[in-house]
Amino acid sequence: MKRIALAAILLLALVAAAQADCLLTFLTESLPAFFVGEPAHFTIEAVSGTEPYTFSLNSGTLPAGMHLHSDGRLTGVPREEADTTIFVTVTDAAGCQITQAFAVRVIP
Repeated sequence: MKRIALAAILLLALVAAAQADCLLTFLTESLPAFFVGEPAHFTIEAVSGTEPYTFSLNSGTLPAGMHLHSDGRLTGVPREEADTTIFVTVTDAAGCQITQAFAVRVIP
């Protein structure tokens, strides 16, 4: 039992040390406004990590017709007005992970 507890503590310490060395950050600070019925093409970018990066929607909902791809591309044709916030997580090849909030605005 003591060995399992010791192993768990060691594993947690290694994970914490690895995350402390994580320099991954978002290059993209905000999203542009999108327009109902107009094609959306925007790429969320990250830097200072180990490529490739994988992007995912952590929380929130994109407006109908829009999609976030794993490479950070935000595409589609918005079908409705919206003023919402999404939380995007980027993970690099080394396992570093960060999440950032982005305001998403779709106007007529």
